[in-house]
Amino acid sequence: MARAPIIAIADDLTGAAEIAAIGRRHGLEAIVVTDGHAPMSDADLIVFDTDSRLDPPTVATKKIAALAQLLARQPHSFVYKKTDSVLRGGVRTELETLATGIACPCVVLVPANPGLGRIVRGGRYSVGGVPLHHTTFAHDPHHPAATDSVRELLGDAGNFPIATLNSTDLLPRTGLIAGNATTRSDLDAWTRHLAAGVLPAGGAEFFAAVLTSRGLTPVARPTVFLPASPSLIVSGTASSAGMVLREAGRRDHVPVMTMPTEALRETWPVSHATLRWTEALRIQLMATGRAIAVYDGPFSSDPRTATAIRTTFATCVGALAARSALRHLIVEGGATAATITRALGWHELRLVHEWATGVASLQPAGNVPVIVTLKPGTYAWPKTLWQHVLAPQRTPHLAANRQSS
Repeated sequence: MARAPIIAIADDLTGAAEIAAIGRRHGLEAIVVTDGHAPMSDADLIVFDTDSRLDPPTVATKKIAALAQLLARQPHSFVYKKTDSVLRGGVRTELETLATGIACPCVVLVPANPGLGRIVRGGRYSVGGVPLHHTTFAHDPHHPAATDSVRELLGDAGNFPIATLNSTDLLPRTGLIAGNATTRSDLDAWTRHLAAGVLPAGGAEFFAAVLTSRGLTPVARPTVFLPASPSLIVSGTASSAGMVLREAGRRDHVPVMTMPTEALRETWPVSHATLRWTEALRIQLMATGRAIAVYDGPFSSDPRTATAIRTTFATCVGALAARSALRHLIVEGGATAATITRALGWHELRLVHEWATGVASLQPAGNVPVIVTLKPGTYAWPKTLWQHVLAPQRTPHLAANRQSS
């Protein structure tokens, strides 16, 4: 690797994969690291997933501060802080901690993703023309949007002064600047403010604009990618996209296997209900080459319930992988994906294919015979990915997958 790598930090695994995919789209070899340590292999773009979106502020702060110390020893060309595009999680806390740790007195935060209809105008966030707090994000189980004000979404707990500005305004030299942006041209304009001492932050589309501003243009990549079967879809999202998946599975005769509620009530580490459910999934995968694993409730506001659901998913996937019952794991939902990959010890993953914006496949390091495809819970299912699930390849051939990537 001739140049120092670009560093990006995301607060969930699907966001990290999305950033890695954008880097690969711009000709960069990209890896995702999930354990907070320096990577074992070289890459042009290293994306650290802190898995901190659901953490209390004190925990998220410790994770970001530890990464800032690592960056002091890790050569890099610049740092980008990926935030949730609609500002869920401890966005302000993480930005201020990172900026302080790497000696950047100014943060330029541009969370808008105009390509997805997510824009900020006059300090107000809207999705498809609808104020944020009137969209489905108002019902997010962890970070419900109670307002469309970017200033209010960022909260009052912080030390950096906040200013909501346009790219044409005179910018202060210090503080947290939340940028208005309604078009790709606005994103490009914001990159012109990224001088030394300024930490760029925000959504995936702003990261793409930053790469372009540094002379990195998109490159052609192979479009054919055929991960081996069996293919298991794990849906850990409570969003409407999860319901769409269930309906599509039943419509197209993809077995939908619901996690038994007894799995959350019985004794741990492994309940009999979890073992039975896992075996039923294994049989289905061997018979048809595909299955969808879901949890259909009852849901609870108790965070321990959400943790138990994700842990049960991870236990199930780990058992299936150990018995070579799956070759392509598709996970919907960042928190669920993080729990699974960490439980299986997949701490470094290389980006190998992008199905659509935000939906990417990665290869875990260490000769792991499984491809992992990650999809944010609120993003639509790519047609090509769903078609692949409906027509799985019967003969596993992981080497061919690597060549096609």
